Amino acid sequence: MLSLDNLSKSYGGRKILDGVSWSMADDGRVGLVGLNGAGKSTLLKMIAGVIPPDSGRITRPQRTRVGYLAQDAPEMGGRSVLRETLAALDRMQALDLRRKEVEQILAHEHSGPAHDAALEELGEVLTELERHDFYSAESRATSVLFGLGFTDEDLGRDVVEFSGGIRMRIALAKLLLDAPEFMMLDEPTNHLDIEARNWLEDYLCAYQGGIILVSHDRYFLDRVTTRTVEVSRGRLTEYVGGYSRYLVAREERFALEMATFEKQRLEIEHMESFISRFRYQASKARLVQSRIKQLDKLERLQPPEGAQKPPAISFPKCERSTRRVFELKGAVKRYGALTVYDGVDLTIERGARIALVGPNGSGKSTMMKLLAGVEAMTGGERIVGASVQAGYFAQNLAESLSYEKTVLEELSDSAQGRTMGEIRSLLGAMLFSGDDVYKRVEVLSGGERARLALAKVLARPSNCLLLDEPTNNLDIIAKDTLLDALRRFPGTVIIVSHDRFILNELVTEVLEVGQGHAIRYLGNYDQYLEKKAQTDAAPSPSSQPTRSGPVQLRDTRGNNGNASRPKKAEPPKDAQPVKAGHPANDDRDALRRRERIARQRTQIEAGIEQRETERAALSAEMNDPNFYLARKDADDLIARYERLGHEIEKLYADLVKFDEAASA
Repeated sequence: MLSLDNLSKSYGGRKILDGVSWSMADDGRVGLVGLNGAGKSTLLKMIAGVIPPDSGRITRPQRTRVGYLAQDAPEMGGRSVLRETLAALDRMQALDLRRKEVEQILAHEHSGPAHDAALEELGEVLTELERHDFYSAESRATSVLFGLGFTDEDLGRDVVEFSGGIRMRIALAKLLLDAPEFMMLDEPTNHLDIEARNWLEDYLCAYQGGIILVSHDRYFLDRVTTRTVEVSRGRLTEYVGGYSRYLVAREERFALEMATFEKQRLEIEHMESFISRFRYQASKARLVQSRIKQLDKLERLQPPEGAQKPPAISFPKCERSTRRVFELKGAVKRYGALTVYDGVDLTIERGARIALVGPNGSGKSTMMKLLAGVEAMTGGERIVGASVQAGYFAQNLAESLSYEKTVLEELSDSAQGRTMGEIRSLLGAMLFSGDDVYKRVEVLSGGERARLALAKVLARPSNCLLLDEPTNNLDIIAKDTLLDALRRFPGTVIIVSHDRFILNELVTEVLEVGQGHAIRYLGNYDQYLEKKAQTDAAPSPSSQPTRSGPVQLRDTRGNNGNASRPKKAEPPKDAQPVKAGHPANDDRDALRRRERIARQRTQIEAGIEQRETERAALSAEMNDPNFYLARKDADDLIARYERLGHEIEKLYADLVKFDEAASA
């Protein structure tokens, strides 16, 4: 049992934890949640012994170890990835060295007290080595590194060659290999792709020790944790279940606390009104004094946390783009001998919600740079539609900030035409509140600079957003605020994210990139996984995907260097294609078929125009800052807006099929 007894901690006069007591079982799975600055990381550090508490006591079973993963990359270098990971077992290696020394003693001492003491020590040493499975350490280290996304070639590279994010993975691998009885994990998924996150979830679910973790990935919390502890206003409140169950229970608790707060507020207002009204009437003096004493003794409740909703993100008005936003024709991208894309054809339509997915190094960020025009293609053509104004966010944009300016000045310079209230609201949504907006950019952390760079992108007029990992430095509440804004955004969104909740709630198409090509799947991320699993389970690799499966956007090169062309989409049953070069048996029948296709095409175009007109009107209404206040049916209108988008997308797909049928 790990327990906290009357634990307190303050920074600069501000109480982070105020006399909290709490305990967890030695195999507990606990997720710490709360607003930024509530004290989650501070609590982890105190339990791990990194910082001391101001008062109180932390107790745990004897001879148990607590491991800690910080958010910042530790200093590493001079060793290969594998050797650095194995360094986590320095204690075991010292124990193994002691084993050899004890065996030497036994080789020379065959009896007597020295022999007996050495024999007893050898038994203890061997038991400890066996308990930690020391002699299979290299195999286990390799397995952990592979699970976290390292390749066989990476294992021999010097750690100093890697970025801070990759060094964080190595630090995580070292902690997992060391396998302490309790693990304190502060944002363990920050630098992991989806495949590595899934692997880590499985690993932690099978782990035998206790785990306390802080994460902004709600799927990860739901999968790994069985209890949730909210850190708020110096207190700890425990809930049974993972993050989703916590949200439900917290809402119920909030409703009760809000009702109690409102009841007390009304009582106070009533007493203050009575005092004000009868203060100078002698006949009411005793009653007035009684009310005054009641107010003095009353312990006034604070409004429950969550009463103040985070500010919403509003987008500046922007001209509508053309139907085709981006088009790549035969796109090729090479870095030296490395070919990232080899002849990709891609068309992105207005209003699309597209996620780029693929393992690390597959070319997601490269595709974003090609679409944004940040990098030139090695070959092929990039076409940008008329009136397209693209806003592009990448992590390295933080490097272009003006370090001598304040946060408020830096954003204001990029938000011409926006009111100060709108600018402050956007900063609040990006977790800059109060005096934080007057900090100079040079004193901000890397994560804070990335959030400020994202705010600058969102502040500019755009009808297409290219977002490369926009949620990496946001907590769950800020992520929800951004997600809500992107749902309401009337333009096109192309996103790279490792947050599965965002990928499921926002996107309607998934573009899988890798091995030089791109394959499109309709649906959100879970639907993509399902369709991909169906495709992978097909009996023959040569079998073509069904209508619900992937649509390949561009040829992939075979071993002979020739392009194997993807099959054209099958037209509707009532639109029979006419094969090119085949003489018609009956000219009249051929003419009728073409006329029927033309009529149906006209009907589809009329349907598209009608829905796009309605969607544009809804978009204009939703962009009103008072939209939620003015409309009681706001949720219904947003749902209608999304349905129209899906209907337009389907009609455009039908239109493409008719065009192919007519030209075949």
